[in-house]
Amino acid sequence: MIYNLNITKMLYSFKHINELYYKLSCEAAKKCGITKPEADILAFLFNNPKCDTAKDIVQLKGFSKAYVSKAVEPLLEKGLLKINIDKNDRRCQHLKLTEESKPIIKELYDMQNKFINKITEGI
Repeated sequence: MIYNLNITKMLYSFKHINELYYKLSCEAAKKCGITKPEADILAFLFNNPKCDTAKDIVQLKGFSKAYVSKAVEPLLEKGLLKINIDKNDRRCQHLKLTEESKPIIKELYDMQNKFINKITEGI
């Protein structure tokens, strides 16, 4: 029975950790004037500069293609992302952060640090 109690505590903790990250990322996105999906894409690209295609984001984050597509288009329109066509495969588009994205990236980075500090508090 102790085993089941520990699993329950772990699952409860994971749920609250996910809820905290969701809350903090929504707040940061709103502060920056972007949507949460847009914030997710920008943060991913900043944290994973070598994984810079929509396919990479779908595979590594587990987001749907529609989620990524609906976030990338407005980011391109806002000038926060640009597309570089792969030299070896013209079908492959690399998503790159622009200079205009730097203040938003800073805000998202600060949010991620706040999150890490909160979940490791007291350890």
